[in-house]
Amino acid sequence: MTDPGEPRLLSAADVRRLAAELDLRPTKQRGQNFVIDPNTVRRIVRESGVGPEDVVVEVGPGLGSLTLALLGAVRRVVAVEVDPLLAERLPATIAEHAPAQAATLEVVLADAMRVEEVPGPPPTALVANLPYNVSVPVLLHLMALLPSLARGLVMVQAEVADRLAAGPGSRTYGVPSVKAAWYADVRRAGAIGRNVFWPAPNVDSGLVAWTRREPPPPSPPGRTCSAWSTPPSRSAARRCGPPSAR
Repeated sequence: MTDPGEPRLLSAADVRRLAAELDLRPTKQRGQNFVIDPNTVRRIVRESGVGPEDVVVEVGPGLGSLTLALLGAVRRVVAVEVDPLLAERLPATIAEHAPAQAATLEVVLADAMRVEEVPGPPPTALVANLPYNVSVPVLLHLMALLPSLARGLVMVQAEVADRLAAGPGSRTYGVPSVKAAWYADVRRAGAIGRNVFWPAPNVDSGLVAWTRREPPPPSPPGRTCSAWSTPPSRSAARRCGPPSAR
């Protein structure tokens, strides 16, 4: 039996109804592919390891599929949404589907690449279905901006997931691998099928989990890696300053 206090997750029919209500046409420019499968958002929350004490940042909440699942598991969610239409509608959706948790959501209308702070208590985790066209810069920006983030799990394009989690010597090791490893231990956490999205993307998706660790000591004067255009060796990477998000 379902607990009446638990959020009611969005079904495929709910997602399409909300989109029709908003006259929403998902755009590639903003990487809008909405999750329509409740089991997928449950899985993301489970794999992220977040719990009742966590304050979670979510980027690109869209219509609220993952937001609702997070609200049922954590203390507070700060949802950063760049689309004014979606940001305005999200609180009402949460009030309808998770009235007991509505007060624990804060929506921030902003471009995640340009936020300079997150309101409220220091966030402890990042859990998000990141817009695929800006997934790496957004992830790196938030890792640098929010040192309180102890861990996270993000859904990204499968090829990007491979690169983020790659180790030195692997064929997918590259600049994203080095930049992410500066801040955290990163691992692949599974694959996501295309049929759980609306509209279905033309690429496969993957989950990337990370746990923050202390970054290497800063480089001595005159020994920096200014360009980050190619992946440095492991020893050189440890001499570099913090990587640019771009």
